[in-house]
Amino acid sequence: MCLTIPGKIKSINNGFAIVENGKRQDKVNIELISDPQIGDWVLHATNLAIHKINETEAREIIDLLEEKYPKVDTEKLPERFKEIIIKLKVKKEELTKDEIIYLLSLNESDVTETLYAEANTLRKDVLEDFVCIHGIIEFSNYCRNNCLYCGIRKDSKIKRYRMSKDEILEAIKTAVEDEGYKLIVLQSGEDYGYSDNDLLEIIREIKKQFRVFIFISVGERSGDFYRKARDAGASGSLFRFETSNEKIYQRLHPEHSFKERLACLQSQIDSKYYIASGGLIGLPGQTEKNLAEDLLLVKRLGIPMLSAGPYLKADETPLAKESEDMTEKLRLALNYIAVARLMMPNIKIPVTTALETLDNENGRHRGLLAGANALMFNITPAKYRDDYGIYDHKYIEREKVWQKYGLFKGEESWEMIEDKLKIE
Repeated sequence: MCLTIPGKIKSINNGFAIVENGKRQDKVNIELISDPQIGDWVLHATNLAIHKINETEAREIIDLLEEKYPKVDTEKLPERFKEIIIKLKVKKEELTKDEIIYLLSLNESDVTETLYAEANTLRKDVLEDFVCIHGIIEFSNYCRNNCLYCGIRKDSKIKRYRMSKDEILEAIKTAVEDEGYKLIVLQSGEDYGYSDNDLLEIIREIKKQFRVFIFISVGERSGDFYRKARDAGASGSLFRFETSNEKIYQRLHPEHSFKERLACLQSQIDSKYYIASGGLIGLPGQTEKNLAEDLLLVKRLGIPMLSAGPYLKADETPLAKESEDMTEKLRLALNYIAVARLMMPNIKIPVTTALETLDNENGRHRGLLAGANALMFNITPAKYRDDYGIYDHKYIEREKVWQKYGLFKGEESWEMIEDKLKIE
């Protein structure tokens, strides 16, 4: 369920091996490996070797997380930037709001790449190479809301669908039993075509049939629903507050209440969900100050997983004709990931599909090297996948290499999730 790391066995002693990967050495339990020999390559995670691989496969995964930062003359870095990094690394002091704004606004490549390298180093120091993979099933694209930026808003003229309970269960069966997923996100628009009881029944049936952690992403429902869903077996909730700025929120969410949005999020926190939340990056009228306030809200609420991605336009929306600078949005999204990591070393940060849409070739790699440590793959059945168009040109490809090395079965993968994420 989480990315495994390759290593070459250098020595064996009493059921343990020293495995080496470049400058890195780890002591791992090799009891699961059949006839391990010095010189064998193995995949290992949380100090347990999972299975043997050949050297070609090992090099493939090493390339996934290879650090490819350009050489930088540190003497030429801005003094303020260097002072902030020293403050974080040496003095162990927290960033001020003005410092967060400054880091978010960085745009010269030497400085931004150094920022990403510092964030990635912190990620590795605190979380090592733990990279979690979630599978998202978008089970309905109906929505009662008319948010100005969303492609599945109520007034959009799109092909609508709702998956039946049996279709959802079949998709989860494939994901869990065939592919090894153990974290599933059930996502939809705010679709009251499913009653509270309908959703609770689906959650209960999933937990009855499969060993899987369930995250729900169904929008604003009552505190009573969220309490019952937690009791039914939902462990986590993906629920973005979208923006911490009330004026921006009200402008983009007609007929909605910013205060009610935050109250709904708080009710989920109170119900002990593992929360994934955050805002959109690059909204019209948004500033680095607003983004800094978003990050400070995440920190203040104690949210364990940051769910924040770049805002992208969608047809059939009032904002469809707005100009869009994709390069600028990519820079800002990567800065945001890096600053979030520096502010909150232990937080889990997924590479969002929107970031991958901005850079199909390198989005995942660049996000991870800026401090992210989770991936979300779309596992919606193919017949529906293209119709969940919350923004244009949505990237939905899953690279098999990530699944091959990031998904594995067995009790040890459950223990890893429970230990690293503290999900119940």
